[in-house]
Amino acid sequence: MHIPPTHPRRESLLIREKLIDGYKNGLVALAGLIAHGRGEAFDYILGEKTIEPAHEALKAAAAALLTAKYPVISVNGNVAALVPREIVELAKTVNAKIEVNLFYRTREREEAIAKWLYKHGAS
Repeated sequence: MHIPPTHPRRESLLIREKLIDGYKNGLVALAGLIAHGRGEAFDYILGEKTIEPAHEALKAAAAALLTAKYPVISVNGNVAALVPREIVELAKTVNAKIEVNLFYRTREREEAIAKWLYKHGAS
């Protein structure tokens, strides 16, 4: 799908397309598409801005990863579909393991996500 660079919802539409591809490839659960849409609605209500408590939570999460003796990054289908390279890079940077953790778990999805992460550099 071609989305013009000037489209006001370009980023949102690109994310949606990645999630749809992830669904088609067995990474994303149908409920994951719905959950993302719900999050998009809240983003819209909040004016497309990250609120201060979210910034503080990001700092706390970074500190936890950096100070953990055995850091682990827990990944679901949406995360794997949207930012696989970034997850692998983060894991390497903080010497963390990556785990696939699914609410709507099937062996097929679990394996598809693991393969997808390996394809993007996980070890």
